[in-house]
Formats: sequence, structure tokens, C-alpha cells
Amino acid sequence: MIYKGDMTNPYKNSKEQLRQVMAWYPNKRLYKRKSAFSGKPIVTIYPEEVQLPVYSHDEWYSDSWDPPYLELYLERSFFEQFAELQKIAPVVALLSNKQENAEYCQDVESLKNSYMVWDAIVGEDLMYCSRMYNSRNCVDCYWIFDSELLYDCTYCFNCYNSRHCFNCKQVSDSAFLYDCRNVQNSFMCYGLRNVKYHIYNRPYPKEEYEAFMAKVNYMEEAQMANLKSYFLEEIVAKHSVNTLEQCEDSTGRWLKECKNVKEGFESLQVRDGENIFQCAKGSDIEGSFMCNDKVEQCFQCVATGIGSMNVKNCAFVWHSNNLEYCYLCLNCQDCFGCIGIRNKRYHILNKPYSKEEYEMLVPKLVQAMKVRGEYPLFFPQSMSPFCYEDTIAYDMFEKTPAVYMEGRPIHYTSQELNFYEKHSILKPTKSYPARLRERMELMGRFEV
Repeated sequence: MIYKGDMTNPYKNSKEQLRQVMAWYPNKRLYKRKSAFSGKPIVTIYPEEVQLPVYSHDEWYSDSWDPPYLELYLERSFFEQFAELQKIAPVVALLSNKQENAEYCQDVESLKNSYMVWDAIVGEDLMYCSRMYNSRNCVDCYWIFDSELLYDCTYCFNCYNSRHCFNCKQVSDSAFLYDCRNVQNSFMCYGLRNVKYHIYNRPYPKEEYEAFMAKVNYMEEAQMANLKSYFLEEIVAKHSVNTLEQCEDSTGRWLKECKNVKEGFESLQVRDGENIFQCAKGSDIEGSFMCNDKVEQCFQCVATGIGSMNVKNCAFVWHSNNLEYCYLCLNCQDCFGCIGIRNKRYHILNKPYSKEEYEMLVPKLVQAMKVRGEYPLFFPQSMSPFCYEDTIAYDMFEKTPAVYMEGRPIHYTSQELNFYEKHSILKPTKSYPARLRERMELMGRFEV
């Protein structure tokens, strides 16, 4: 690991470090409010009561406004000054890039015809999904790679036309599978490899399998409830699996192709990491959540990466290098304490400085923060612009579901209803946040 000395975990334990970081990542709820730029109605991740200017996607990415800035006062608390900047620096309603008919999606890139999707890259016809990569025609899914036509699936790779599957790879035309690889046309099985036409882990002739499946009524509520209960209680709960795949000198759960990772969770292709959650394709990452895609030297960050290096205590920073305590900054270098800027260098609290001024001020600022006990703490949770119940930290650390998860009418889109009808699926009776929480709990929760 590269971070020693001042860059060691400043919290009481590793999980508290992750909780602080994850409290800055909303993962399930959208709000209506008016654009601070045009006054037009917008949908956003920021509640109306949060005092900060929110622009629509097109407005925020336009060149018709200049980022406001503040003067730096070394004798004042940095966090107090950053909080003042939060009140005047515009943020984008929903962070996305290259989307087409996917305006109700957050932290996504290259999505088409999608609705209520979070954390996804390259997808089409996705609904109520999170952590999706190169997949299409999926509904109510979590942690899916290179797959198509899935419903209610979790942690699946290269799968096709399947439902209610967990921890599977290369399965197709199946339902209720757990820990299966290269399996086709199978039902309610676990631990299978390279087989087809299996029911409750027993092989059947094709004709008998098809006759059995003809009696499975996915539209019958009582039958589906019994099947789901059996799957969770008799298969998933009673059969442990190795959650480290092709890893070397690593500890944690649900790791793939990692090397020298300590306390890693739901991460893949990470080298030299410690206390990380949902990180991928990077190295030298510590105390961070969702740092992905060519990210190096990352400390206490959230949703940061896509070609970023040497970033500390940042949130939603992409394509950037040498940043500290920045939020929603894209294509920036050598910045400290900035919000909502793009293509900038040598900025502090959004104010531009010369290279010489910047390099003189930052060490003084860091030293002043150390004296006040601020450095290297992450932003205080009280400064998060999101309701704690809306964040992934709540789902992963709190035992009681959010109070708003039930008791409200469920809205169904026409695209969603068409999918259910076409594939003979019962309309869900639980809210999306509640359904997401259940899928996340399959992979395990944290305790501080």
C-alpha cells in the first residue's frame, strides 16, 4: 500500500471508515424540484430541502455559466468553508453521460431506453437495476455483467434469459440457480457445472424437464412465494460457497481476480487494496467505495475513477489527477476543495491560482487542517447533500429498512408492464428500495 503516515485510517475501525464514505452515495430515490438555472421542473437525487443549486443535465454541461468560488482563509475551518461553497456551486441533477431516453438514471454512462438505473456502463432496456455492465433487457437486477434478459438476478456474469439466480456464470434459460456455471435449462439447483435439464440438482430427460416446467406458474402468487422461500432458506442459506475467485493474498468476500487486497468486498481486478467495497480495475485503493476503471492511488473516495490517479477524500470525481476534498469534478488536475468544476487546474474552493500559488497554499492548508483535527478525515456525514436513508450506507449498515420503503402506491411504467406481461412475471408488490435491499443482503451486510 502507498498510503502510510497521514493517510492511514483516521476512524475507530475500518467499517466506520467505509460508512462515512458510503453516506455520500445515493442509490435508490429520486426527487422533484425546480432547476436553479431555468426554474423548470427537474428530477434529481437532491431533496428540495437541501440548500444547493441544482441544474438539469444539459444546463450543467453547458458553457452558459461560470462556477462560483470562495476565497480561502487558512485560519477558518476548511469544512465550514466547503459547506459555504456547497450552497452556491451548481451540481447536476443526475450524473450521466451519453444517454438516450435514460433521463431517470444516476451515475451511468452509455445507457439507452432505461429507467431507474444506478451505477451502470453500457446498457439498453434496463429497469430498476444497480451495478450493471454491458447488459440489456434486465429488470430488478444487481451486480450483472455481460448479460441479457434477466429478472431478479444478483451477481451474475454472461447469463441469458434467466430469473431468480444468484452467483451464476454462463447460465441460460433457467430459474432459481445458485453458484452454477455453464448450466442451461435448469430449475432450483446449486453448485452445478456444465450440465442442462436439471431439477433440484437431479438430471432429467428433456421431455420430462419441459413437462415439469410447464406446471410452474410464475403468475401464481402463492406458488412463487413458496419457491422464493425454498430457494433462499433451503439452497442459498444452507450451501456455502467460496467467494474469492482467482485471488492471491486477499481477504474479504465476493472478490474476483484480486491481488494483495485486505478486507475487500464485491470487488474485482484490484491490486493492492485495503478496506474497499465495490471497486474494480485499479490499484493502491484504500478506504474507498466504488472506485472503478483505471484508478490508482485512491484514499477515502466514493464513485471516483475512470482514469483517475492520486485522489484523496473525493466524491464523484472522474478523469482527474491530484485532487483532494473535491466533489463532482470532471477532467481536473491539482485541485483542492472544489465543487462542480470541469477541465480545471490549480483551483482551491473553485478559485483559480497560478501553479506557484497553488503549490504554496496547499501544504499550508493541509497543515492548518491537521491542527484542527480535520485532515485526513472524510467530509463529515452532516455535510452530505443526501438523506442518509437514501444512501447505500444505510442499506449496508442499518438493520431497519428505511421508513419510506413501504406504504406508498407503486408506480409501474408502460415499459415495465410490457416486460412483465411478455415474460409472465407478477408485478412486484414491494417498492424498488425494498427490493434492492433484499438483493444486496444476499451478498452480505456490514456492521460497525
